[in-house]
Amino acid sequence: MKSMQLIASPVAAVFPIVHRKSNAGERANPLRQCDRRREMDKKAKSIPSGKLIWHPTIEGIAAVSGIFSLIVAGLLMINYVADQSGLPEKELIYSSQLAKQKALLTQDPQNEQLKKEIRALDYELRQDFFWRKTFSEKGKLLLLAGIAVFLLAMKKLADLQRKPHKPQTGSREPNFDATKRRQARQAVSWMGLILTVGILSLALAPKLDIPALPSDDSDASVVSVPEYPTDEEIQQNWPRFRGPGGLGISIHERAPTSWNGETGEGILWKAEVHLPGANSPIAWGDRVFISGADKKNKEVYCYSLESGDLLWRNRVENVPGNPGEVPSIMEDTGYAAPTMVCDGARVYAIFADGDLICFDFSGKRIWAKNLGAPDNVYGYASSLSSYRNLLLIQYDGGTEDDDQSVLYALEGKTGQVVWQAKRPVANTWTSPILADTANGKQFITCSEPWVIAYEPETGAELWRANLMGTDLAPSPIFAREMAFVIQPNETLFAIRCDGRGDVTETHVAWKKDCPTPDISSPVSNGEFIFLLDGAGVLTCYETQNGEMVWDHRFDDFFLTSPSIAAGWIYLVSDNGKTYRVKAAREFEQADSISTLDETIMASPAFLDGRIIIRGDKNLYCIGSN
Repeated sequence: MKSMQLIASPVAAVFPIVHRKSNAGERANPLRQCDRRREMDKKAKSIPSGKLIWHPTIEGIAAVSGIFSLIVAGLLMINYVADQSGLPEKELIYSSQLAKQKALLTQDPQNEQLKKEIRALDYELRQDFFWRKTFSEKGKLLLLAGIAVFLLAMKKLADLQRKPHKPQTGSREPNFDATKRRQARQAVSWMGLILTVGILSLALAPKLDIPALPSDDSDASVVSVPEYPTDEEIQQNWPRFRGPGGLGISIHERAPTSWNGETGEGILWKAEVHLPGANSPIAWGDRVFISGADKKNKEVYCYSLESGDLLWRNRVENVPGNPGEVPSIMEDTGYAAPTMVCDGARVYAIFADGDLICFDFSGKRIWAKNLGAPDNVYGYASSLSSYRNLLLIQYDGGTEDDDQSVLYALEGKTGQVVWQAKRPVANTWTSPILADTANGKQFITCSEPWVIAYEPETGAELWRANLMGTDLAPSPIFAREMAFVIQPNETLFAIRCDGRGDVTETHVAWKKDCPTPDISSPVSNGEFIFLLDGAGVLTCYETQNGEMVWDHRFDDFFLTSPSIAAGWIYLVSDNGKTYRVKAAREFEQADSISTLDETIMASPAFLDGRIIIRGDKNLYCIGSN
């Protein structure tokens, strides 16, 4: 009954209804009317004026703010559920269309109409994304404001009910109470109107004016700060192990062809590496990043691309959740084997003990956490990856039956888990790749026994193939709408990426039983796929059918993975020699062999006219002035 009064009171305050009763007897008896009027006057004087006026006013404020908070909470919940279940229907349609348009553009790169359509679709996708994000952020503030008003109103009601009422004596102006009641109703009405306008402005707010992708002849002087880098920006840099997508391909037409560590020819700068690490250098803009670690220390380094100056050097310590135990690892793996990743605003590093850390470009520590040291026979070595605003981590451990392997997606700027997926696989040395397929982005992983592709936005599994055995180190690659994976020393597989579910029996396009690499990952220019084993044998196969085209043996040993830049395959041996071979049907080796006088285990990073190579003692920038 009391709750019904609470609801009824504010309604009556905002929408007063005057009830008039007709009583012929009372109208006919003036003395009775006079007595009744005196009795009502007496009761009114005995009622405390504060309670009479403010109690229903505060009830109205509580009711309006409570309803407002429920509406905002409901809208936020709908938005959250939509985000967790994947992209909204409109964005899914646009994303699928965008992937198809990009696939068509690769076949017809001069099609200007197609480029305009791609820019328009990309613009719509980014508008929808940022609008949903703004809705979420501003909605939380409105919800907090509504809840605060509701709680304050409920507290005031409780205070009024606790206060003893003192009868008011004396006279009041005849219209005093009526005026106060009218003012109270107006106050509640105005508050309801303000909160309603808040909801409508949130729900009907125009989408952010996000600049569209510039056309080829547009003014590029206006610079915006995106939430995450565009595909074009990623291609211009080297943000992760083996560059964009993890494929070992540089889009730049200029690449150094000759250098000499002894004479300094072709070497722009050389900088000391303070702690060991098998991870490869990454680069973004004018920054180069590596990590290093030994049994006692872990560090992250940032160098200037132009000068080689060490811009900052940060220790990784006091990480929340670190158990304080140093894992037992293989010496060749070391404590800093995984390559870092950069999203254009922040850099991320992970170490053998599970410490994961994020810095901005100035070296400021943003966040850190420990994932727990994985149970890995040789030590953890899978490199980090990223997709849009997400940091992606392949964290495999134990055997396929131990239930230890997990794929994590963390929000880059906060480190909060966005999604995670359990994986029925064993520990591995491989690193994941991000494939830009005709059906959209796929995050492809390779561990014993499954090759599994995920939707990077949500972690939903797309397809899997039971092909892999033990001791996996070579990472997969993607070309011609197929994923290529290696079972060391045994088989090369080509898997079509348009399947769903278990595709082991349906989507293996071909397999080639051959002496495949046990460490180095393959590379492909689309027409051919090139494999380099540790003993120095480079083999060329047709990507379409797996037929061998040629092979060649170098008198060297290799631990790094081959890369393709400016039409040439770059092969860096463990003793610092770099060979160049034409990525073509006919074997053709460049005359010059470049040298650096130290051991090299890390794969190089390629930028426009630059190569960054990490040795066991120094970091080199190769190029010309």
